[in-house]
Amino acid sequence: MKELDKDGMKGLVLDLRGNPGGLLDQAVNIASMFVPDGKVVVQEENKAGEKSAITADSSVNDGYKVKVPTTILVDNGSASASEILAAAARESGDIKIVGTKSFGKGTVQTAKTMEDGSTIKLTVAKWLTPNGTWINKKGITPDKVISMPDYATATIPSNSKKYTINDFGDDVLTIEELLKALDYNVGDVDGLYTIDTAYAVQRFQRDNNLEETGVMTGKTTDKLVELVQKHLKENDPQLKAAMNMVK
Repeated sequence: MKELDKDGMKGLVLDLRGNPGGLLDQAVNIASMFVPDGKVVVQEENKAGEKSAITADSSVNDGYKVKVPTTILVDNGSASASEILAAAARESGDIKIVGTKSFGKGTVQTAKTMEDGSTIKLTVAKWLTPNGTWINKKGITPDKVISMPDYATATIPSNSKKYTINDFGDDVLTIEELLKALDYNVGDVDGLYTIDTAYAVQRFQRDNNLEETGVMTGKTTDKLVELVQKHLKENDPQLKAAMNMVK
């Protein structure tokens, strides 16, 4: 972060999508870069209903604070410590959140190794946002809700399988969706590998110097995944929205 400041950083997007969290103390340390010292980062509530607050302390980061406009990205893969960070940044740091609702894990857990070598995980408390909200099984709703295209979370077909005319199923549906995302005409997107699908695959193979078989398999599948990932990175609607809010 200090290096980015030296390089002239004007704004920051903190991407917590797909981040299942980690250690509570590290979430607090990171939040302390965005939350004024002394303001609440997270509250813990024990089984007796007693609450204790953990506040921001920049001394853990040599006094460093982020001073540029910031937004945070979350999705349903953002859980636990990443939710603590996002909630603290919004409620105590006035930072906006973009994306889709987070996972909703509001428990504090610890692991204990037993004498036989096994491990038991214990839930020892609830954690609450600075405002006292328990987000467990509810998640955090962003200030600006923007969904990713369906194909972004699709299960990628195996490159070891062959898909050809008259094949049917979810994998074929994904292939059609991915080809359509790259502007190839596959006809109806219905999970049926038709002549239209085969023609689209042939055109894709021709454009990428692959053997024109019309069959989706091997190098063709790999190339399709590669180009879709590149396309998604360049056309990420959530990231674009977050960047515009920073500007």
